Amino acid sequence: MQCVRCGATFDGSFCPRCGTPAPATAPPAAVAAAPGWPCPRCGTVFRGHFCPRCGLPTAAWAYRSPPSPSGGRSVLSILWTLAMVGFLILALTDFAALLWSPTMVVPGIQGIQSGANVNSGLDFDGNWTFDQWGTGSSRAYQSAGGNPDGYIEMTLPAAPARGFWWQAFRVDGSVPFAAVVRLDVQVTGPLTSGRLLVSVDSSTSNPDPLTAIGSENFTTATAWTATPRFDADGRLPATGIYYLKIAFMDLGSSGPVNVGFDNIRLAWTTDAGVFVYVPLPTPVVVYRSQDKPLFLAYYGLVVLAILVAGGYYAYADRKRTWDAIRAPLQSIGTRLRSRSAWLAIAQVWMAVTFFQLAFILLLELAQISPTSPIEITTANAWVFLFELANAGVYEELAFRALLIGLPMALGSVVLRVLEVNRGGTWRGPESAGRHVAGSLRYLLGGTVRADSPRETLVAAWAFLFASSAIFGLAHAPGWGWWKVIPAMVAGLGFGYLFLRHGIGAAMLAHFVNDYVDSLYFEGIGGEATLLLTELLVLGLAVAGAGFFAWYALHATKRFQELVRSFGPPVRAPPATPVPPYPASPPPGLPSSGFPPPSPPSLAWPPAPTSSAPPPVATVRDPARIPRDYAPTYVPPPYGYPPVRFQCPNCAWVEARYDAGRFTCTRCGRTA
Repeated sequence: MQCVRCGATFDGSFCPRCGTPAPATAPPAAVAAAPGWPCPRCGTVFRGHFCPRCGLPTAAWAYRSPPSPSGGRSVLSILWTLAMVGFLILALTDFAALLWSPTMVVPGIQGIQSGANVNSGLDFDGNWTFDQWGTGSSRAYQSAGGNPDGYIEMTLPAAPARGFWWQAFRVDGSVPFAAVVRLDVQVTGPLTSGRLLVSVDSSTSNPDPLTAIGSENFTTATAWTATPRFDADGRLPATGIYYLKIAFMDLGSSGPVNVGFDNIRLAWTTDAGVFVYVPLPTPVVVYRSQDKPLFLAYYGLVVLAILVAGGYYAYADRKRTWDAIRAPLQSIGTRLRSRSAWLAIAQVWMAVTFFQLAFILLLELAQISPTSPIEITTANAWVFLFELANAGVYEELAFRALLIGLPMALGSVVLRVLEVNRGGTWRGPESAGRHVAGSLRYLLGGTVRADSPRETLVAAWAFLFASSAIFGLAHAPGWGWWKVIPAMVAGLGFGYLFLRHGIGAAMLAHFVNDYVDSLYFEGIGGEATLLLTELLVLGLAVAGAGFFAWYALHATKRFQELVRSFGPPVRAPPATPVPPYPASPPPGLPSSGFPPPSPPSLAWPPAPTSSAPPPVATVRDPARIPRDYAPTYVPPPYGYPPVRFQCPNCAWVEARYDAGRFTCTRCGRTA
């Protein structure tokens, strides 16, 4: 019969020249013996580029038999699967805690209260009690001359006289409480050294300088002046009666000293609310509110955002996730490079957790004790359940969308506006307005790929490191300076997820990291839940060592590729003329006993040659095509595949494209 593609005459199921299958109406393959060499797969003797019976390319003869499967890759695939299962269990416990948290957070929000001490302006002589503190000091109330009117006063006859005023107040509502004390002080008399003490405690005992919430030193007489703000956070652990004490000690004077106090105000409130801050890099609060309906609505939005993000990625990436899980055991690269957001979240979280635990271990070995502002009890657990969920949402919006997405979006808008003004062209039939508006997609992330324009990659790298550094510094005020480096590494991981998969992926990774022990704090399972969770986290951190090394190598490779892209272009060598179709078997036999293959370039008929000079480089779109770009690829003729694949393991020419790689449909090897 005659091949419908190249016109060669043959007998069999495949054309020996181009490999085209025989027509369906052709008789069964009956290949006659002809001068040539036997096919290593079916034994058919033929001469050509493809076996006419089974279609095996002659180029496959150059390769040895497939090697035995690597046990190391299979072990890594099994460990990867176990790690994914462990992370899934951990994530499910976090989501279970999130769904249970409203039973504690909502009552806590409804119980928010605030208050202050009475008669803080000293408008009348009452509600304040004086104590001589074991000395000859005395008290007085002045109805005029205060700041502005009415104040209390103590007279210290000589050093080392002292005394203090105290008042009881009550706090109620949801724990925890925060309190602030402010007052005005006036000192008259020959004072050379004195000290003001402000205390808040639960007893009527004398003030203790070691436990005072604040102090101020005086070296001379002073007119009415406002003291700094004294914070009493942590001094009100529960509801009940507490005592505010204002003391003054005469440490040096040459005569009687009068000390006046006015506008002594202690304001307390439940330490929870809706806060809006800007990272500069230390967070600067621009808005705060304890309005209960607003608080409840905001908390509902936070929970909804986390649930929607988790459900969206689980549904949108279900096929990518399943393809990675059911890939052959040898395809560990397919698993690591999967485009599934949930798999990337798991890998990044384990890598970050490994680094954090390793860093803390190094600090312990260096005898440095890491500090933590998180002290969760049964009473204040509701606040941390809210704040930890809010951190996963708000911090990602503030540090990723605001510090990475917004600058990239603004830069893209400027470039596209300039492009439109210059009359440039862009891909697609969209209008100029839609072309410019397309830059806004950077706000939500998920738009950066390895093949993105190098300008985009440079901006992504720069803003990623800048935002991560700010993210690390923002943790220093509450945690201490030891937290800067671990938080910065976590910021790099969350920023990568933002750039690669979107803001939702960064939120989920942050949420899983912060909500690890929440079931225990909610009182579910007791110590057994805490023990199992910690063991699971430890096991995943061990697995994270491999992920951390892989991401470090992957990031280094990508960065080197980006640097090389700014170097001089590498031009392809001139093409070697393709020899004609061989008329006889090539001389010499390889170790397998079969003749050497035809050149791989003959697997398909060569493209028509032309005597015309090579195309000259042209500048079409400076935003997407380098100025020194010169096209060297000649598309194949009509009817021929634009992409040629040949498995380096078994030489098969059919493959499945997945996660940016080709997987051979015959042996399952990923190339």
